[in-house]
Amino acid sequence: MSKRACSKANSKTKSNISPLAKVQGLTLFGSPQLLLHGEDAAAYDELLGRVCAAIKPVDIIDEMFIADVVSLEWEVLRWRRLKSSLMRALAIKSLEEFLSENLDYDQYRKFFEEDLAEILQETLEDQTKDAPQTLAHQCAENERDAVDKVNQIFANTYLSMDNIREGASARKAKELAQDYAQRKPSSINLIHKLLASVGSSIDTLMAKALAEDLDSIERIDHLTTIAETRRNAMLREIDRRRAALSEVLRRQVQEVEAEFEVIEKTPAETKSAA
Repeated sequence: MSKRACSKANSKTKSNISPLAKVQGLTLFGSPQLLLHGEDAAAYDELLGRVCAAIKPVDIIDEMFIADVVSLEWEVLRWRRLKSSLMRALAIKSLEEFLSENLDYDQYRKFFEEDLAEILQETLEDQTKDAPQTLAHQCAENERDAVDKVNQIFANTYLSMDNIREGASARKAKELAQDYAQRKPSSINLIHKLLASVGSSIDTLMAKALAEDLDSIERIDHLTTIAETRRNAMLREIDRRRAALSEVLRRQVQEVEAEFEVIEKTPAETKSAA
């Protein structure tokens, strides 16, 4: 990385190669080694440009410090993003489990009928006149003759109506949980009603989910703290270096001023002596 690289990053160029990669190397595919697959190179370049603008590097040492600060800050952001993603995933999983146990049959009957029809399609020899679909529909409507017939078909297999219902319920629960995550009003209203009916809430499910995987959250927090500590230490190093450079510059200015003072006084003293 160079001053030109910092300037280039600050101007938000459309290059696919991060300016910081000029210091820290490129992968075989030309992307910065610091970025994982799927991470936003443009966001990384913007962060680099803003840090460059704030620190205003004066030499290669400053540029090295900037490279480290940006790398560590990106690591902090990555750990925070990972923690948020993990918490969301745990919450969705907990919500799916709750819904699988609390959905009414009517809420997943369509999936049950579809799954049963697909299984019967593979099982029945007589498939004329949409026999599998018709039988699945009648069974989904809880028609006794159809239920008995399906039970006979499954008698010598590992299949059962209960297993198909459980699968259909789980599929509907997953769909509703995903819709809830996408903030679809109909799913939100339904889920809140189901939670309220058993005296629970989304916060309760979240707390339960986090309690079951609290070790992972704590490890991520620990790694985040380490990255933050290293970043802060690097920023202090920059401050100390700037202070040292200022002191050196101050002494150089004093020495130059002293030299000029001697030069200015010498002719006057020579004239006075004459």
